[in-house]
Amino acid sequence: MTLSYMTSASFNQNPSKARQAANENPLVITDHGKPTHVLLTYAEFEAKWVKPRSALDALRDPNPATDDDFDPPRVNFEWREVEL
Repeated sequence: MTLSYMTSASFNQNPSKARQAANENPLVITDHGKPTHVLLTYAEFEAKWVKPRSALDALRDPNPATDDDFDPPRVNFEWREVEL
């Protein structure tokens, strides 16, 4: 993915030029040479940011991203004293 860059001063002077540049590629806005913000189209934002799923939706998914078995680490309680 190619990124475009624009200073914050240029962004403030010409926001329409920034919007046009963001239509082509994500636009990184810099402040004193350091990246501070990214401007991109809403469609690209929706495509890149995954909405969180509920546990039920994840279990119901017929085509999961991974088909790994759930293998949690074993818990050891030997250090605990048992009171009866």
